[in-house]
Amino acid sequence: MSEPLPTGGPNTPRVTPIPPNPRAPVLLVDDDAELREMLREMLEAAGYDVYCASNGKEALDLLHEADPPPGLILLDLMMPIMTGEEMLAALKQVHALAAIPVTIVSGNEAPPDSPGYLKKPVDFGALLGVVQKTCG
Repeated sequence: MSEPLPTGGPNTPRVTPIPPNPRAPVLLVDDDAELREMLREMLEAAGYDVYCASNGKEALDLLHEADPPPGLILLDLMMPIMTGEEMLAALKQVHALAAIPVTIVSGNEAPPDSPGYLKKPVDFGALLGVVQKTCG
C-alpha cells in the first residue's frame, strides 16, 4: 500500500508535473562514425533526442519507423549506398517526409536547390543555432 498524498496546508510542498520534452528529435545522417557520434553526444548534451544513420537508405528506413518524426534532418552529401542528394530526391517523393526541414552538413558545395547548408568542419555553435531554430 502506498502512503496517501498530502491534502494541503501551508507547509505542503507543491508537486508540478514535468511536461514532456517539447523539442523535436534530430536525424543525423553521416557516414563518418566519429563525427556522427561526436555531434550526437553534443546535441544530446544540449537536450535533443538524436536519431543516427550512416547513409541515405538507412535514414529513409528509419524515417518510416521514427516516432516521433524528426523536426530536422542534418544530412551529409557524400555517403556510400545512398548519397545525400539521392536521399533529398527520395524525400521529395513522399509527402510526409518532404515537409521535414533539411540542413546539408558537408565538405562539398551545397546543391543549387539545397535548403540550409553548413560547411565541414562544422561549427557546433552554428549547428546548434540551426537545430534550436528548427526543433525548439
